[in-house]
Order: sequence, then structure tokens, then C-alpha cells
Amino acid sequence: MAVINNITRSKIKGYLEEFIQGLVNEYKGREILKPDSASEYLSRRSVKGELKPFQAALIPPKLIRINQFERGLSTRLGNSVEECARIIAQDYYPTVNRGYDITAQVSITAFAEAERQKEHYESAAKGRFDKS
Repeated sequence: MAVINNITRSKIKGYLEEFIQGLVNEYKGREILKPDSASEYLSRRSVKGELKPFQAALIPPKLIRINQFERGLSTRLGNSVEECARIIAQDYYPTVNRGYDITAQVSITAFAEAERQKEHYESAAKGRFDKS
């Protein structure tokens, strides 16, 4: 028995194809201007912090565009995974929400156990890193 049926698989494939194509289209049209000189580059203004003088001096504009694409993909990938999960969940639940806030009461005992587990994990991780 397949976990994801063919219709859901097609929906996910279509969503991901559209997601990637939209990202490619967004970055394909971006122009990365190679600076004529250091003083020309440093005279540019940026309100979004996209000026990176060391990067501009060392890396060709085409590679900078690839790097920006990869960063944009990584940043947005979490949302795409969440959307795929929503699509899958629709096969099993009548109502599916993304970014849905819930509130609940947690007992002091449960909270204390979570804290104990966190401390145990941090202690184990610290011990692992101290040995190297």
C-alpha cells in the first residue's frame, strides 16, 4: 500500500514544479553588476544590504546569482515542505491548516520532564564535543 496516492503525488509534483520554476524565474532576471572599480562599487547605495564588497571583488556575477538562488531556495524550502505536508494530510483529515496556533495546558510534571530531557541532551552533546 502506497502512503501517498497517485493523485496526491501529482498535486505535490505540480506544486514543487511551480515552486521551483517561480524561484528560477525570479532569479534568472536578476542582474548582478560587476563593479568597474572598488570606489564605484562602494559608492552604490543599498537599503536591503545586498552590497558585499569582498564577494563582488572575488566572485564573478554569474556565480553570485547562483549563490543568491541557493540561499533563496534554502530559505523558502521550509514553506514548501509544509505545503507538501498539508497536501498529504488532506487525504486523511477533513480540515488541514498551515501555521495554525494552538494553546493547551501543560502540567508542571510534563514541563519539568521536558526540561530534564533538554539538560540530558545538552550534557550528552557537550560530552561528545569535549572529547575531540
